[in-house]
Amino acid sequence: MKYQIHTNLGQFSLLPNAEFDDLLLRRQQDLAERTCGLDETQSWLARSYPVLSVLAPVLTSHVGKIEYPGDPMCLYAALSWTIDQVVRSKQAGLSASSPYNDLCPRLGDLPSADYRRAASVSGIRVISGPLFNTDQTVFDPRVWNDEIKHYFVDLLKTIQPRVVLISATSPAHRYALDIAGMVREHDPSALIVMGGRHLDETIHYNDFAHEPELAYSSTVRAIKDGRAAPVVDFLISGEGYFALDLLMKAISIAMDIESKTTTVRAVVNTLDQMAAAIHPVPGRAVLAALDGGCLQVFPIRGRPTNLGDLPPFYRPFVIRAEFPIFKSSTGQVQRTAHINTAHACPFRCNYCSESVSVVGQLLKLLHHQVKIAIDHILEYVSYGAEAIFFDDSVFWAGSRSRMIEFCIALSKAKTQAAAGEELPWLQNETDRQRFLALQWGAQMTFDFITTLQSENEAIELLGYLKAAGCTYIYFGLESMSPSVIARVHKNLGGELPWNQRVRKALALFKQAEIRVGVSVLFGLDGETRETIEETIEQVAQLVQDDLIYIASPNICTYHPGTAITRMHDKENTLDYVSLDIKTDPPYIYFEEAFRGVVSRDLTEDDIWHIHRQTQERWGQKRNVNAMQPTLVPVSAMGSETR
Repeated sequence: MKYQIHTNLGQFSLLPNAEFDDLLLRRQQDLAERTCGLDETQSWLARSYPVLSVLAPVLTSHVGKIEYPGDPMCLYAALSWTIDQVVRSKQAGLSASSPYNDLCPRLGDLPSADYRRAASVSGIRVISGPLFNTDQTVFDPRVWNDEIKHYFVDLLKTIQPRVVLISATSPAHRYALDIAGMVREHDPSALIVMGGRHLDETIHYNDFAHEPELAYSSTVRAIKDGRAAPVVDFLISGEGYFALDLLMKAISIAMDIESKTTTVRAVVNTLDQMAAAIHPVPGRAVLAALDGGCLQVFPIRGRPTNLGDLPPFYRPFVIRAEFPIFKSSTGQVQRTAHINTAHACPFRCNYCSESVSVVGQLLKLLHHQVKIAIDHILEYVSYGAEAIFFDDSVFWAGSRSRMIEFCIALSKAKTQAAAGEELPWLQNETDRQRFLALQWGAQMTFDFITTLQSENEAIELLGYLKAAGCTYIYFGLESMSPSVIARVHKNLGGELPWNQRVRKALALFKQAEIRVGVSVLFGLDGETRETIEETIEQVAQLVQDDLIYIASPNICTYHPGTAITRMHDKENTLDYVSLDIKTDPPYIYFEEAFRGVVSRDLTEDDIWHIHRQTQERWGQKRNVNAMQPTLVPVSAMGSETR
């Protein structure tokens, strides 16, 4: 596929462009005339266009499947800045201070308190009228079957989005392409934008060669090779928070005011004009367009960003996750908000797509931004959060000092709340009591506890965690076989063998009365039936000794950007495109497991063996929290569910 490289949008330009300025002025005058004399609602409908954001699912059925414990945080994060700009624009109107002082995405107002209280845990929102709040613009079906497809078509006909944003992980990519195909069929004038983890892993820009790098399983290569239909218009990879906002502003300016439609070519031309007239776009990202047979590439190499630059991810969205690990004193599963203090892992495990070696940058809250995390927690509690889970691969990117600083700050805030002091966001007694009872959990590594600090330091840290309300920590145990774990980077060495380090860390958490869950990953480099048995048996012993609260067996799958994919010579054969890949037993018993992308060191018989033996020998401690069926509204505009 031919490609064309455009201006680096991260560079400083601000060159005069009288023709472009005149275009913007004429459009603003046209919009002002069209909205003159209209009430607020009609004015907003006249100057805005509908947008639908879709989280592509990884499943075709709930049956026998373990539920992902979180809300779609990757999508929420990607939308956070754009929605913030749109909300400000709706409030500011067509004034010069409005971030969108042209046409504007119809992303609505923030959800009301009543809406948040009444919302169900279903990822499919009920829509009630032409004006949606920001939460209602997201479609999160969680499975992709015939019933969901029929509903999606009805939704497209009801909303008639001018732009559809699709976020996909690699296992979801095949369904993301199917979703894009349905949009193209039923809403052909809509522009389709693809982003998410799969794009992050498969589309890069080589700064030295000044050319794009496209993995075999990338959307672009799949379209070029004919493995996928040309159903995507724009693609964003990397730190896309600000890049998405720029793209939406370019779409707005390129869009015909009357019909609310535009073309890829018009948007690309607008981006070229904007490049010389805007401040540099922050972050490192790639914004690309598929324009006929040519890939138009806009590399973004702006100033470094951190997570503190972004608005709180739940401000536009309802907390819908219920993480069964957190329960009230009466046994009620609690609504759980998810927070990131880092968006990648500092370790370089060869199988992990969240490693900094794959992601490329380690975005995080900085040392002076602990207060931001506390503020976000208080805000989420006011939205109904009863528990918090930190989605960081390693809590606070593995910084012991930040962990302690955070725990001290959270403990202080709880003490203030107990004394009746006013705290931001806590509006009433219900909010205050919810905050005082708040539980939370995070993820760590065994080496962080046993190798990177002394035992006394670890005990001190666990004391801070417990005092601040931490009730659960999740570890990637991966394997208990010395021959397998020796090949994984998180096994950093030290005086004790891996299995003894694991047991030591678990004993420390048991002593601190903090529950521990572990992820066990079968199929790592060098896995055999013997090493499988070794891991299953040793984990069973840890379960028997009551050192593990919950154990989640997983199957190693090949992600496009990971080292193990290259080691096993799989990068040019991964099939994350074909829709006819069956998702049936034994694969459905494990997250992200599909035929063709599971470890070469596992046979199907091995996978059946892992399923049956972990079920038998880990007993009730094995994670078998089956997904609940997705409730589908009777119609896009209805309020009943079936």
